[in-house]
Amino acid sequence: MDLERRELLIGAGVAGGLGIAGIGVAVLDEKESGATTETPESVDVPHADEFGTVVDAVAVGADPDGGEPINGVLEEYAGDDTLLSFPDGTYRLQPITLADYSRFGIAGARGAKPTFVAEAGNCVGGGSSYLHVKNVDGFLMDSVAFDFTGDSTGGIVRITADGDATITNVRASGQCDDQVALFRLDVVEESATAVAQRLRLDNHSSDSWLTGIYVGKQHAGDVVFRNCTIQGFTDNGLYASAPGLPDGEGGIVHVEGGTYRNNNVANVRLGSAGSVARGVTSISDSPPPSDGEVTANARGFRLRSGHGQLIEDCTVRITDDSRFTHGGIVFHETNGGATVRETRIDIDRDETPAIRLFPRSTDNPETPTVENVEITGGAAGGRAVLLADRDETVFRNCTISQSGENRNGIHFRDSSDCRIIDSRIDVTNYPLVLQNSTVRIENTTLVTPDGTEEIKELAATESDFPPGGNDDR
Repeated sequence: MDLERRELLIGAGVAGGLGIAGIGVAVLDEKESGATTETPESVDVPHADEFGTVVDAVAVGADPDGGEPINGVLEEYAGDDTLLSFPDGTYRLQPITLADYSRFGIAGARGAKPTFVAEAGNCVGGGSSYLHVKNVDGFLMDSVAFDFTGDSTGGIVRITADGDATITNVRASGQCDDQVALFRLDVVEESATAVAQRLRLDNHSSDSWLTGIYVGKQHAGDVVFRNCTIQGFTDNGLYASAPGLPDGEGGIVHVEGGTYRNNNVANVRLGSAGSVARGVTSISDSPPPSDGEVTANARGFRLRSGHGQLIEDCTVRITDDSRFTHGGIVFHETNGGATVRETRIDIDRDETPAIRLFPRSTDNPETPTVENVEITGGAAGGRAVLLADRDETVFRNCTISQSGENRNGIHFRDSSDCRIIDSRIDVTNYPLVLQNSTVRIENTTLVTPDGTEEIKELAATESDFPPGGNDDR
């Protein structure tokens, strides 16, 4: 048989023509004699029916014991319409770039958990990649792990997709000096979508500035992070605000489900218009790691740039075992406005807001809306919500119940024409504080230790709810 390269062919007509569930395998190896060798056992290869060619990496020379690097196998057998299937094993990997493929995949065999181990002493620091799969359309990565925990070894696992991509059941851990991220995913084609589901990324060190998942400025399409677990990073768990920068491509980021835990700066960070976090759990229940140069700031969600993002049906929890944070959900100065909806925020750390809106420094058109949000917890001091220079902010159908001593409800500062509608604020100090602000209140209940006030309709000014002894401008 005349072959340009060895192939493991799967499908009808090969080794008995068995179906996908019990496929016969033929390893066709071009030799000087022209003969072929056949491996008669049956295998069950996930995704085999999605590719024209499936290559068993071990059958064509990959060392599953980590003795020899597998770069040569990857470079020889990667190709269009090709799946590289890896049985159980430990595969030594040197820095590599795989580029310009259509319908290309790397996956574990059925039930296998192959691990790619970075070579000791091979640190690819900065923004450089250890593995970069780029200019790919129809890319698949499934059921593999990356171990970068060795001494002075590691780099970014990066995927730059021209077209659609699917990344599933991928685990990664470890880092080396000056490495900026563990995993990066950008979709550079505006019409394309990448789905990354069940990623698990762990950071084991606080010695360097490291991001869990990074989405760069070049992201122009859609990316979905679904049911991922990201924890313990010094520079954001999911850092996905860059596409929303003025020179970013504006790609949309969807975060669906998953747990983001004890990441410094923010567990989840969004910035491009239309980006959504839905059903996400954000937890800060122990001090996030810090490299010593940047103050720990255990924000749950940070809206960093752009406008028009949505946080919906999420859970944010900050316990008294965490560290300093600007708040559970934080609107940065460069965020023009976003919506927080159907979300539960539990704050037990004293002096910590559930929601904080910094003064806006952008002309983006939207204003903040908070609706059907429940704020609970035993935090003392400070206030549940703090906003400054955020005209026309709306709170609708919200419940604030904070039991810690000397706790205020919503603190408005330099904000005009705001609204509170159909809400209940139950705190131990002032339910509302207005500093140079105006708020229209409708059908809202204010509860303090001094009693309960039902407000049907009131155009409130600072004279109605003065700062008093709480003026901390």
